[in-house]
Amino acid sequence: MKVFKTSLFLTIAALMYLSCQRELFFDRVSSGKLKKDAAGNCSPVAAHGIFSVNKVLTDSDFVEIQADVTTAGTFDIRSDTVNGYFFANTGAVVKGTNTIRLYAKGKPLTAGDNNFKVIYGTSTCIFDVKVTNIPPAVFTLGGAPGFCTGVFENGSYIKDITLTGANTITVQVNVTTPGIYSLTASTNNGFQFSGNGIFIFTGIQNVTLTGTGTPLRDEVSNVMVTNIVSTCNFDIKVLAGVDGKAIFSFDGTPGDCVNYIVNGTYYAGIAASVNNFVTMYVTVTKTGTYDINTNTANGISFSNAGSFSNTGQQTVNLAEKGSPIRPELTAFIPNTGTQSCNFLVNVKPLPPPAVIVLSGAPNACTPVRVNGFYIVSKPLDAANTVDIDVDVITAGSYTISTNNVNGISFSASAVFTTTGLQQVTLQGIGIPIATGTGNFTPRYNASACSFTVTFQ
Repeated sequence: MKVFKTSLFLTIAALMYLSCQRELFFDRVSSGKLKKDAAGNCSPVAAHGIFSVNKVLTDSDFVEIQADVTTAGTFDIRSDTVNGYFFANTGAVVKGTNTIRLYAKGKPLTAGDNNFKVIYGTSTCIFDVKVTNIPPAVFTLGGAPGFCTGVFENGSYIKDITLTGANTITVQVNVTTPGIYSLTASTNNGFQFSGNGIFIFTGIQNVTLTGTGTPLRDEVSNVMVTNIVSTCNFDIKVLAGVDGKAIFSFDGTPGDCVNYIVNGTYYAGIAASVNNFVTMYVTVTKTGTYDINTNTANGISFSNAGSFSNTGQQTVNLAEKGSPIRPELTAFIPNTGTQSCNFLVNVKPLPPPAVIVLSGAPNACTPVRVNGFYIVSKPLDAANTVDIDVDVITAGSYTISTNNVNGISFSASAVFTTTGLQQVTLQGIGIPIATGTGNFTPRYNASACSFTVTFQ
C-alpha cells in the first residue's frame, strides 16, 4: 500500500510539473526589439498589396517587418491607425530573428503618404505606405458561375507541405472598367490563393494568385475564385505525401542549367503553344514520380509531371503555360523541392499583322475539321478544336476568333513565318448550354467563313 501511494504521488507530481511547463511555454509572452535603422525606420520592411482610397483592405494587403526575439512566446503587434486603417497580427515567435507579417485592416480615406508607428512591447519603429486614388476595377471571372476558364496551376500540392511562392494559379478575367483589383480563391482543405494589382486595359486578361497555407488532406480539392460580382471554380489535386517521389538534379545545379534546349518560338502576346517546351537533362538517383514547375515570369511558366523508372541521366520536357508579356530574355527556375538551376528563354517582339484570307470565305470554310465531342454542361478541353485552312499572303502575327454560340467559342493566336496555304487550329473554350447545332464564323479582319458544330 505504501508503494502504491508513493507511486501515485510521484505520478501526480510529474503531471503537475509537465502541465506547468506547458502552461509556461504556451502562455509566455515573447520579448525582443523591432529591427530598425538609425532614423527609427523599420528595417527591413516590405509592403504588399494595393492601397487605394475607399478600398476595403484584405489579407492580400500587408507589410512584413523583422524582430530580434530574446524570449520566445506569443506576440500581439500592431500599428497606430492612420487615414482610416492600421496593421496588426498575433501569433508566436522563436528566439532569434523573425519575419512578422502585419495585415492591413480598414479602408483608406484619402490619397497620400501615410506614416505608421509599430509597437512590440517597449520597442517601436515606423514605415510609410502610399495610398493612391485609383478607382476599383470592374471585371468578371472567365467561366463564371461555372468552371473557371483559362486556369493554369503551378507548383506541387502535397498533404502537410506548406505552400510557397511557387504555388500559384492563373485565372482569366474580363475587365470592363480599368482600376485596382483584389482577388481571392479559397478551399476547405487548409490552403488558399490571393492577389491584387491594377488593370490598365479592358478586355480578357490573366491574373496570377499566390498560394498560402498547408493542405490538410490528400484529395481533389475544389477551389472557389471570388470577386464582388462573380465566382467560378476548378479542382486541384493534393498528393498524399513525398513517398514514391523521385530524387534527381538538373544538369548545372545549383548554378546555370546546362545542356537544356528551348524548343519553339516565343512571342510577346502569343499564348502557349504545344510546340513551345524546354528539354532538360537530369540525373536521377532514385526512381519515382516527379512534378516539376518553374516560377512564373513575364507571364509564362513551364511544367511537367510523370515518373522516372530508371536512374542515371535522362531528359524531361517542360511545357509552356501562359502568354508572354514583354519581348525580353526571361529566367526560369524549375522547382524540385531541393537545389535547382536556372535557364533562359528569349521572348521576341510580336511581328506586324499578317495578311491572310480564310479558305472558303465568304462562304463555308473549306476544308474544315471539327475535333472532339461537344456535350451539354461538359467544359471544353484541349481535344475540342477546329482545323481550317488559310492563304497567307504576307507573313506576320494573327488572331482568328469566332462568335460565341451556345456558350462556347473558338480562337487561335500565333505567327506565320512563311506564305502560302496553311492550316490553323482553333481552340474551343466554354461550356455547351443546349443540344442542337451551332453556326460559327471565324474572322480575320474582313475575311470570314463558317462551320457548324453539333451539340449532344
